[in-house]
Amino acid sequence: MASLSRIRIPLMALALTVGCYVVVSAVVRTTALDRAAFPSDAAKISSPWDGKVPFLSEVLSPFKSELESNHALIVALQAIEAGRKKPTTVQSAQYTDAIRRVRQMLSISPYNPELWLALALLQAQRDPHDPIVFEALKMAYFTAPNDTRFVPVRLDVAGRFDLLADPDIKDLARNDIRLIMTRRPELKPAIVSAFRRASDRGKAFLQDAVQSIDPAFVPMLRG
Repeated sequence: MASLSRIRIPLMALALTVGCYVVVSAVVRTTALDRAAFPSDAAKISSPWDGKVPFLSEVLSPFKSELESNHALIVALQAIEAGRKKPTTVQSAQYTDAIRRVRQMLSISPYNPELWLALALLQAQRDPHDPIVFEALKMAYFTAPNDTRFVPVRLDVAGRFDLLADPDIKDLARNDIRLIMTRRPELKPAIVSAFRRASDRGKAFLQDAVQSIDPAFVPMLRG
């Protein structure tokens, strides 16, 4: 009987733990928003949610890092959209809060390419010369080097905010262009879009990169 009691107690403790996990997870998910996807068109970045995004309690942090990452991304997309429509909002408390939430989640989930890309855009809209912009874009590349979902926005950010002054970003962007031109031709409109929104430095780089692979496509950049 004593041996049965010794077994029963750990089993009851395990059952209680599992039960608590299920209950807490259910509570968290009732406040969670639908999964957001990073937009592929940098010129039309918007959030799938236009209301206030709940902040999941730190008490529930062992259960909600993925959900809170999603909420942080939604908040970031809201701020990026607001900054695009009204540039003065980049100095607002709401914008600062978006940056804070993204950075907080990256400290927990540093391998999230969407959040790194969001951070690069948030900081670039506020101050394109901030070193954080360069580092965040590099991390967006390093955490998802072959994920073509992010190629259009990566090229747009690199070309529009003069991040191509950094040799590493220049090489990474060139790899994106090579990938598109040689293996993913359906993404060529992303190069055209990036070129038309790019700075003078960005335009020169994009034209040179395309010229080295497919000179016949260069006239398409200017339309």
